Order: sequence, then structure tokens, then C-alpha cells
Amino acid sequence: MSLSLVAALIFCVACSSELDPSNPEDAYDMFRHALFDGDGEAAWERTDDHTRQYFEHRYEVLQEMNALIERYLPHTDHQIARSQSGAELLAELESGRELFVYLHDPADFPDDPAVRFGSEVRQIQMAEDGTTAVVLTRGEQEFVLELHEEEEIWYVNLADSGDFLDQTFQWLAQNEDALEQTVEDLIDEERQMREEIIAELMDIEVEEDEEEAE
Repeated sequence: MSLSLVAALIFCVACSSELDPSNPEDAYDMFRHALFDGDGEAAWERTDDHTRQYFEHRYEVLQEMNALIERYLPHTDHQIARSQSGAELLAELESGRELFVYLHDPADFPDDPAVRFGSEVRQIQMAEDGTTAVVLTRGEQEFVLELHEEEEIWYVNLADSGDFLDQTFQWLAQNEDALEQTVEDLIDEERQMREEIIAELMDIEVEEDEEEAE
């Protein structure tokens, strides 16, 4: 048997072996492969409850921002405000799960061997209690994994994986701050207008009282 054939057989055996989510490195690789393979739903299934709660919260933030736009901004500004804030995503997304899939669209992942290589596991650090692991990639990124003790399966915890999600949602946080400031300014303007109207009404009443007294 030639060396090339032996190498091919070894390669095929490695490809056919299934990854085991009860192993933290395999669990991370399942998440990683799902992203690069274009399966956002499968990637979501490899995330833990903390990550899912994080995305549900972010979806609720979009809903709150949309409510602020509806309540305080002129109707003519609604479209551009929704576009700038990201609230326009609510037209096609209905949950945190769908938001995750949208933001982690594999079409946005660069088809670059260097990126794939950089996302490979370089080192795994296990917590003393055996329920948490940290994957350090060749590209120096850190991913936290949590063990679901009842299932004895590892899941990726993106919510605690360094600044991974902070970078993903940086645009949303910035737009949220800008929208809140705009709303606060509008509220201040409304308050000032009310105070001026009240002051004018009080002046009129005082003048009428003075005239009646004369």
C-alpha cells in the first residue's frame, strides 16, 4: 500500500469521526464548524442559556427603541430612526434566536484559510470544579464553555467570552445611547413648553384678579 493511499485513508477516518459535545474541545469545534458551514441554527443550538438570554435581552432592547421612536419622534423621522437604531430588524425578526442567526450570518464570514486557522483551538483551560472551560484559539480569542451537568454536554457561552458580543453589538449600544439622548432632549423641550404655557396662564389669572380687585 502506498504512502499516499495510507494518508488518504487516515484523512477519511478523521473526517468521518463524529465530534462529541461531552468533550469541551469538540463542543467548541461543533459551534465553530456550524458558523463556517453556514448553519446559524446549528450554531445557536451549541450556545448556552446565558447566551440565549443575552440575545433575547438585545431583541427586547430593539423593541424598546422602536417604542421610543413611535412615541417621541415625528412620523417623518420614523424610517431613518429605525434604520439608524437597528429597530428596522423587527420587521423580519421575531426573537433573540433569529437575531443571533441574522448577526452571525455565515455569508459575512471571510472565506479565508487564515481565519479558519486562527479560530482553531490552541489551548483549553479547565476550571477546578470541571463545569467551566476556556478555549484559547490560535488567533488569541477566548471562548467560555459551560457544562450542562444534567445532559453532560458542553455549550459555548458567548456572553462571557471576552469582548466578542460587545464588539458585535457596539453599533446597537451607540445607537441606543444616541436615541435616548434625542428622546431626553425632546422631553425637555416638551417640559419647557408646558412650563411656559402654565406660566402664561398663571400670569393671565393674576392680571384678571388684579383687574377684579380694582
